[in-house]
Amino acid sequence: MNATQLALLLAVLAPWLALTALALPALRRRATILLPLAALPALLLALAGPDPDAGIVLPGLLDQARLALDGTARAFLLPGALLWLLAGAYAHRHPLTHPLRFAVFWLLTLAGYLLLVLAADLLTFYAGFALMTFAAYGLVTHTGGVTALRAGRLYLGLMLIGEVALFTAVAWTTMLAGPGNSPDLVGLGAGMEPAAALLFAIGFGLKLGAPGLHAWLPRAHAVAPVPASAVLSGVMIKVGALGAWRLLEGGLEIPGHGALILTALGLTGTFYAVAAGLRQSEPKTILAWSSVSQMGLVVALLGMAAAGTSPAAVWAGLAVMLAHHGLAKGALFLGTGLLATAADRCTRRALLFGLVLAGAALAAAPLSGGALAKAALTTGMPGWLAGVTGTATALLMLHFLRRAASHPPEPDLKPTTGGAVDTRGMTPWLLTLVAGLLLPWWLADTSLREYALTSTALGDGLWPLLLAGVLAGEAWWLRSRWPGIGAVAARQSGPDRSAPRPLPGMARLAHWWTLTERQLHRWPVIGRVATTMILLLALALAVSATPARFACKQAPAEVGAALAANGRVLARGELPGTLAAGCSGRARQAECAGRFRTKAGA
Repeated sequence: MNATQLALLLAVLAPWLALTALALPALRRRATILLPLAALPALLLALAGPDPDAGIVLPGLLDQARLALDGTARAFLLPGALLWLLAGAYAHRHPLTHPLRFAVFWLLTLAGYLLLVLAADLLTFYAGFALMTFAAYGLVTHTGGVTALRAGRLYLGLMLIGEVALFTAVAWTTMLAGPGNSPDLVGLGAGMEPAAALLFAIGFGLKLGAPGLHAWLPRAHAVAPVPASAVLSGVMIKVGALGAWRLLEGGLEIPGHGALILTALGLTGTFYAVAAGLRQSEPKTILAWSSVSQMGLVVALLGMAAAGTSPAAVWAGLAVMLAHHGLAKGALFLGTGLLATAADRCTRRALLFGLVLAGAALAAAPLSGGALAKAALTTGMPGWLAGVTGTATALLMLHFLRRAASHPPEPDLKPTTGGAVDTRGMTPWLLTLVAGLLLPWWLADTSLREYALTSTALGDGLWPLLLAGVLAGEAWWLRSRWPGIGAVAARQSGPDRSAPRPLPGMARLAHWWTLTERQLHRWPVIGRVATTMILLLALALAVSATPARFACKQAPAEVGAALAANGRVLARGELPGTLAAGCSGRARQAECAGRFRTKAGA
């Protein structure tokens, strides 16, 4: 075992070693001190660079579990491990309701994340995906309040639907590969059945928070502790993008206009999430809707890749966006947590300035990591459309900054003594902010960096911010004239002609849409959807359990001639070349041969 293989194994085992160390009483009392240490080996491995030839096989684990670090895995691992480390350091200083319980679920979630990112085969990927998904439930419901438990139930219900779809797709794909085989992730999408691809899309889309599958994301972020929200939004939701890209880079073909529909759906979700976030007042909820908007942009990128846009160009934009969005969103969440405990005016101003930098980067301000992501996006979409998305994000960030500056401290957190923030809590936030501003420039290629510094790119990044400022000013002016904009007017017994007249049509439309979305997220609706999916997927598995029945159809005359000429071959459980063309895989050929032997004997 060489050094790279040893580092790969240590990165995956580090969270489990930290969990084992919690058996010591001295560490149980300070369990959160292990959180940043558990992500350190993975960060060092990512910094060393990809080496797909130095993969390892984990003995005794399904006999097929393989790990490797290629370029795709490194693009997810480097910003992800860095944010896990910095958010873990922040959690060590953050007041938690149950530190030991938080540490256990944190380490389990991290273990699942590292396993799925470094997985080289499908079953190992799914094992890490499922572990991360269900362990994150403990992070969402950490406080144990009524609101947290409700959000946890919604998260768990929707994730169960996604897991049913994903498990069925994994079982289907593995079964077609033959018994005892775990398909490689590289090339997984080549020749995949459309139904299996749809099941993968449902599972990955729910984790990604794709438009229409985003219900859990705003509620979970609002109730989770600040460091948990940082990794939920900055890291974990992106594993859906990792799974989808593995299928696309493997040669998955989306028939018909599916790619264009996917692109349109992503762009629609981008703007819808901004409109929904502008109606929120809780800073963390606004950031959650911002994540839904950004993930809509990721879905649009995946749709462009499926539609035939240059995969290299799409991957350049996606890789930069992963690092930029993850660290910028982590800095926004951590800064929001610090702002809720700061009482000193100078400290609050410093925190707000850092939040302005992170928000501007998220809106693709010039010379920021977001500008690099936007420069890469222009290769796959019109420049004006990328500018409009930047304007929408800037509007949402202005709303977030206004609410964060005026939001009172959280009731369960006490302001820091003496009006100052603990510097040990400030350090992880500052490092996250700096990393979010600089890391995308290090990861981007030379041509992308050169283009982002041109006058054209600077102008394209500046006008959306100016337009957002003008629109925000007009909106605040209109709100002062018509308070009914964006809110539902209360019923009155009689007309009140002294009050400003609201806009009832806009208010009713917003209220109707809010009620409709809430109704779709109720447990009876989720239960009916889950039951229907389970029945349909069980039927799909029953049909696909005998794939050779449909794959090995030949004309009767051709079958008879082949049986007469190749009896010995069939007796050994094999097929001649004329029949093997319709039966891919040794297991399916053996099944076909058995049925043909029965027919020959008859």
